[in-house]
Amino acid sequence: MKAKSYPSGHASVGWAWALALAEIAPRRAEPILARGYAFGMSRVVCRAHWKSDVEAGRTVGAAVVSRLHADPVFVAQMARAKQEIERVHGAGERSPRDCAAEAKALAEGP
Repeated sequence: MKAKSYPSGHASVGWAWALALAEIAPRRAEPILARGYAFGMSRVVCRAHWKSDVEAGRTVGAAVVSRLHADPVFVAQMARAKQEIERVHGAGERSPRDCAAEAKALAEGP
């Protein structure tokens, strides 16, 4: 199959989510951004897009998040989410889900 060429919607959405989540949980920014990047690159691995399509998708995602920062509702929701994450970390709570299996699979690659 030959990949079509246009900005990747998967990369756009994945990168936008990664940027927002990294802002909300800065302690986890590095793995969150790595996962957002890998999500987009999966489109290249699966031959659904060219690498340049994924790069363009990340640009679109970043532009959307940048624009959302001008929306007071978005800014307020981000602040509330960040406070919630800080409260959970401060209380020493942890997710019942284990991300080790996913991290191992991502490290091993296809």
